[in-house]
This record gives sequence, C-alpha cells and structure tokens, in this order.
Amino acid sequence: MSPADCRLEHVFDIEVMFGADRMIFGPLPSGSSQGYTPAIGGTISGPKLSGSVVPHSGADYATVRIDGVIELKAHYLLEADDGTRIYIENKGFLVRPAAGEAQPAYFRLTPYFRVPQGPHDWLERTVIVGGGERRTAPDRSLFRYYALR
Repeated sequence: MSPADCRLEHVFDIEVMFGADRMIFGPLPSGSSQGYTPAIGGTISGPKLSGSVVPHSGADYATVRIDGVIELKAHYLLEADDGTRIYIENKGFLVRPAAGEAQPAYFRLTPYFRVPQGPHDWLERTVIVGGGERRTAPDRSLFRYYALR
C-alpha cells in the first residue's frame, strides 16, 4: 500500500433537528437566494464520537444558486459525552431530488472543527468527509462522517 492511498473509516453520525422558522430571501444580485435554517438540537453517535448538538447554537446559512444547487454553510456547537464543546463548520453541496424522489440527488459535506486540546483534538488534524440524508416529521438531517485515512 502506498502512502498516497486513501481509505474511509466511519467515525460518527450527527442528526441535526431544525426549527420551523426557516427563511429564504432574495434574489441577490447574483440571482441566487440566501437561506437560514436554525439548528435546534440533535444527537451524535458513532465509534469515535458521541454526544449532542447544543440547542440553538447555530444554523445553516445556505445559498440557493440559480442552477438549483444548494451551497451549505452550517455552523453550530457540539457537546461530546465528556462535556467537551466542539465547534463545527459544515460546508457542502445539496442537489435537489428529481421529481417524485424523496432524497437529494447529491448531498456531500466537508466539516471543519475547532476543539480544545484533549481527547477530541484529532478532529483538527484529520480530513473528514460526509454524506447527508433528509428526513421529515420532524424536520432533520442525518450526516454520516468518515475519516480519510
């Protein structure tokens, strides 16, 4: 195996619950629209991290481009089971589903973290990628994250 070879290792999932006060405004000069969706809480589970999404600690500030692609820019706080607070900035793309389909055609993310020194600081020196899935009743998204090894 070459040092340049990569593999994925599942590290955790985050289920983010969204509030009802979702907003979209525009059009902006670029022709796109700006969205705001507050994160009201959620859970983290997995082999490398578990805990919760700190309620009302952030939101998704998505840009809806004129081609229909949604550029995701979410910021919120996580709290690991040991009490460590972790800042996450999630960037990615969501391509809306085709007519009659329930899930986005493409929903991929690259999260970045700010973590105090300690047991979770590996998040600041590991490339992590993820995929998303929309769920309803209640409004939420599931994000599955993988470390690139």
